[in-house]
Amino acid sequence: MKDLYLVRHGQTDSNLSGIIQGQSLDAPLNEEGIKQAKRIGEFLKATDRSIDKIISSDLIRAHQTAQIIGEMLGVDVETDVRLREMNYGGWEGNFLEQLLKTPEGKIWQETPSMWQIENSENVLEVQRRIINAVNDHLQRFDHPLFVSHGITISTFLLYVKNLPLDEVKAYVPQNTEIYHFSFENGKFTQRSLTMQ
Repeated sequence: MKDLYLVRHGQTDSNLSGIIQGQSLDAPLNEEGIKQAKRIGEFLKATDRSIDKIISSDLIRAHQTAQIIGEMLGVDVETDVRLREMNYGGWEGNFLEQLLKTPEGKIWQETPSMWQIENSENVLEVQRRIINAVNDHLQRFDHPLFVSHGITISTFLLYVKNLPLDEVKAYVPQNTEIYHFSFENGKFTQRSLTMQ
């Protein structure tokens, strides 16, 4: 049996202001985001999770989170573009609140599995790439930690729980929220994980 952990990057100023970052708005962690990443590192170190590799999205906010955790645990970090946030196309850099008033925003609110605009991904494409990334790295490591993004992690949770992609917004984690899964006989099982 293998264990893996999935954590969302720390907070950025764009998170606070409600701006869609996606892939093109590559913002660094703010002061709170750095503190959040350190808290995750402290938790993992104190509970001795035996993390043998950290694999991160290459976007700054995720990679910075991974580097902070990695330094605290003494574990190397590598990047994988398949862990990136969803590509929102022309929505990136704009306020979500304003975008939800558009026809495309109505689709995103009601049936996000059907949402796609020019030069964007859809949530199924995001789900496929994170599943492929996790499976590939589980061939190499027994206890990896993945640092990724809100929608991307949500699509993975829906896969594990066998829930429809229209539930994607309901499972978006908070900044530095962490999940633990076991992997055995080709099946993922979510495990309880409580931060004290």
